[in-house]
Amino acid sequence: MAARIVVGVFESEGIAEDACNRLKTEGVPADDIVLKVLKEVGPVPSTMEPELEASFLGPVILGNFRESFAHYIRNGETLICVQASTDDRVELAVDTLKQYAPIEVKVVPAGEDPTG
Repeated sequence: MAARIVVGVFESEGIAEDACNRLKTEGVPADDIVLKVLKEVGPVPSTMEPELEASFLGPVILGNFRESFAHYIRNGETLICVQASTDDRVELAVDTLKQYAPIEVKVVPAGEDPTG
């Protein structure tokens, strides 16, 4: 089974952090979770590159970010990406993120266009 990425967009960092903590409590490894506060859409500042260097994200999410999620970004919205290698892990991530009233939850194949 190909790995997938579960993407959740939340209205605030606090809500997203709660969702991340719950994912960890449910057994999702911390290395499979990325949380990033989104403040503006534009070129990624070089100082943020290390934070965005998650091995499972790569240019797929970041490269098409504007088309995929830009319309959600206003002030302090936060993105969570969860790497999921099995159907059970995808379902767990989606169900957990939905408990925290996300703006959107989307599942994208790792290495493919998230807008597709």
